[in-house]
Amino acid sequence: MSSNAAQLPSTYKGLLFASASVPPTITPIPTPKLEHGTVIIRPIYSWIFNYAADIYTNGNPRNYPIQFPVVGGLNGIGRVAAVPPDAGSLKVGDLVVIDPFLKQRDGVHTVNAMALGMAEADHGTWGELIRIPLENALRVDEAALQKRNISLKDLAFFSQLVPPYGGLRDVALTAGETVLIAPATGNFGGAAVHVALAMGARVIAMGRNEAILAELKVLAPGRVDTIVLSGSVEADVANIARYGPVDVFQDWSPPMATNKAHIRAGILSVRPGGRVSFMGNVKDFEIPYGALVYGGLSVKGTLMYTRDQALDLIKLIETGTIKLGPEAGLATNGVFKLDEWEVAFELAAKEAGAGRAVYFAPNQDLI
Repeated sequence: MSSNAAQLPSTYKGLLFASASVPPTITPIPTPKLEHGTVIIRPIYSWIFNYAADIYTNGNPRNYPIQFPVVGGLNGIGRVAAVPPDAGSLKVGDLVVIDPFLKQRDGVHTVNAMALGMAEADHGTWGELIRIPLENALRVDEAALQKRNISLKDLAFFSQLVPPYGGLRDVALTAGETVLIAPATGNFGGAAVHVALAMGARVIAMGRNEAILAELKVLAPGRVDTIVLSGSVEADVANIARYGPVDVFQDWSPPMATNKAHIRAGILSVRPGGRVSFMGNVKDFEIPYGALVYGGLSVKGTLMYTRDQALDLIKLIETGTIKLGPEAGLATNGVFKLDEWEVAFELAAKEAGAGRAVYFAPNQDLI
C-alpha cells in the first residue's frame, strides 16, 4: 500500500510550548518519520479542554508530568496523511478520530496520554500534523455521517462523550435503569448525561450550576431529573430519594473538589446490588464501607475507555443512536487558529460546562 509519505512537507507548524513559564510560539517542527505501526494525521478539530492553561502555561499548577518542549493537544479528529506498509484497511484521506491514550501492548490497564511530553509519545494535536500509533486512528464512516447531516465539527464532540461511555459500559448500564451522575454540569459529567440517555437510561443529574441543570433537563423531558448539590450528605440523600431507586452512580468529581458530600450521598443512594462508577480525580475520600458490604454494591474505577468501547461509540454516532449538534444540546462556542491560543484558552476556561466546546483548527483548509 502506498504511504504517500513522500508528499508530506519536511516541516509543519505547531503550537510549541517551550515550558509552562513562557508563552507558546508557532514553530516549524520536523515532520516525523513514518514507521511501521504508525500513521500520520492532519488534525481538523482538536478540543481545548477547560484546564489547558493550567497545564501548558501559568507554571503548570496542576503538576502534570509534562516533558517540555512539546506541541500541546490531546485529542481530535483528522484525515489520514500517510499510512505505513503494514496498515490494513486505513488509507490516505480517511476521516479518523484520534485516540489520545497509549495502551500498553503487553499490558492491560495502564494508559499514558499523548502530547503530555511522555517519552512514548510524539507532539500533540495542536499542530498541522501528528504521528500516532496505527491502532489509535479510529476510522469513521464519513458517508454515514453525511447521511445523517452530522458535520465534522459535531463529530469532534466525540472527545467529551467517549470517557463517560467507557465508564458506563464498565458498570454494564442497561436500558431502563436509572443512573445518578454528579457533578453533571461540567464537560464530562454533562456528556455522561447525553451518553446515558442514548443507552436508554433514565438520568438524575446533580450539580451546582442551576442554568446548566435546566439545559440538561430539557434534553429528554420525563427522563432527566435534576438536583442542586446542597453540600450536605443528608440533604442530598433525601433529594435523590425523591427520584430513586438508583441503579448506577457515576462520579466525576474534579481534583479541586473540597466538599465531597455528594460522593457519599451517591453511594448511599444506590439500591442493593447496584453499581458505582468512579471516573473523577479526587485526592482522598472516606468510603462508606458498611454501605458497600451490606448493600452488595459493585465499585468500578475507570480511567477513560478501551479501544473497543471507542469503536462502539463511533457506531452509535454513525447510526444516529446518539445525537450530535446544537439541536441535541451540544454547541461549539469557538473555533480558533493556532496563533489565537490566548483568547482560545480564555474562552475554553469560561465555557467549561456541559454541552460546550472550543476547538483549535490547525488545518483551516480541511474545515
